[in-house]
Amino acid sequence: MSFLNFISSSMLLPLSDIFNRQSISSKLRLLNESQFWTKEQIISFQNERLRLLINYVSQNVPYYKCLFKELGLKPGDIQRKEELIKLPILDKHTIKQNGIIQFTSSSISKRDIIKSSSSGSTGEPLFYYRTRDSYSISIASSLRGWYWMGYRLGDKYIKLSQNPRNFFFKRVQDNISRNNYLATNPLIDSNLNFILKEIERYQPKIIRCYPDPLLFLARYKQEHPEFIYKPLAITTTGNTLHKETRSEIESAFECKVFDAYSCEGNSSVFECPSHTCYHSAEEYGISEVIDENGEPITSGIGRLISTDLWNLAHPFIRYDTQDIVEVDSEPCICGRQHLKILRILGRDNDIIETETGRKFIVHNFTGFFQTDTQEINRSVDQFQVVKKGSKIIFKLVTNSFFNEDVSSFIIKYWEREMQTKVEIQIVENIPLTKNGKRKFILIQ
Repeated sequence: MSFLNFISSSMLLPLSDIFNRQSISSKLRLLNESQFWTKEQIISFQNERLRLLINYVSQNVPYYKCLFKELGLKPGDIQRKEELIKLPILDKHTIKQNGIIQFTSSSISKRDIIKSSSSGSTGEPLFYYRTRDSYSISIASSLRGWYWMGYRLGDKYIKLSQNPRNFFFKRVQDNISRNNYLATNPLIDSNLNFILKEIERYQPKIIRCYPDPLLFLARYKQEHPEFIYKPLAITTTGNTLHKETRSEIESAFECKVFDAYSCEGNSSVFECPSHTCYHSAEEYGISEVIDENGEPITSGIGRLISTDLWNLAHPFIRYDTQDIVEVDSEPCICGRQHLKILRILGRDNDIIETETGRKFIVHNFTGFFQTDTQEINRSVDQFQVVKKGSKIIFKLVTNSFFNEDVSSFIIKYWEREMQTKVEIQIVENIPLTKNGKRKFILIQ
């Protein structure tokens, strides 16, 4: 640990906590100490936090006061995480339908809460409140994940985002935390060149970005060998990191990629240092994985349901993240006992179901288009699968390798797989969303 790392972690972060009335430094100490807890220790901690949460919301949050009354439940009826199933799954629609006031605690001062919002990647942004404790442990969870990469407070890093950082206070924060904040928009050669020059100049230990803009940057870097700087690691978040995308990024930057995931319902998930799986920050919240029938599973593919154990201002209890994950009950080789997630497969609205009942996730298509097979021959640069009524449309950005034989192969393959008619549309580009993400599947 360098002197700057020591000053940042032992002085600057605690001072920042005092100034902002937060507790990131103490939460980070907890998470670093608890990362190798036994399964029994994790469950005991979760159950203790859960009892506090349930007792609080049943008395102070209008929605839950009514819900407990309707269900004939008392706080003592939910003492352990397994008993959460007595409560219904909460979704974004229910929150919006009831209104934020119904989910907001009546006994927490406005001075002690932070207004937050989801990214709105589905087109439905959600505004909500959180306690400073909840905010603090969410930041600490991310920092623990960064520590797994080799990062330490005080190290230089670059954050690549869709839009520039315009607020003065945020820029001051960036300077103190040694963050160089750069905009990926517009995704044109001149800006990609500028970003790579800044990376060469600043030499960050870590680079953070959404996978899709980073892929553009990686491809540009491969074409310009004058850019030689290698960061220690890259962390991606925001949308699904596909195997093929990871490979291209790692090859271009000559470093490992660590993927991360989070949502408004508390789920904070970071890739294990072994790169064999992800681990959920179970000190932060309870993550359930349920099958199509709503039954909990410990292995296999299911929907992620999340409970924030710290947010008393606007509780998320059994919140439907809409994300599909694959979990495994076998111990991780790293020794950590936290929930083991093998893959994050994307949202359940990123699934195409044909008229014949066949279901396809994003990975079915990325594995097809982004793998260098003889039939495709790297002739498709970008793709988007659109379901419009009963019609399936493949929107493709192609290059000079694309021809009628490739088109015929794609149509025949997917008509056989999907058992329905398939149409190809050649387009100039697949636009990113305003959040810098790309929708690989579009349901119209």
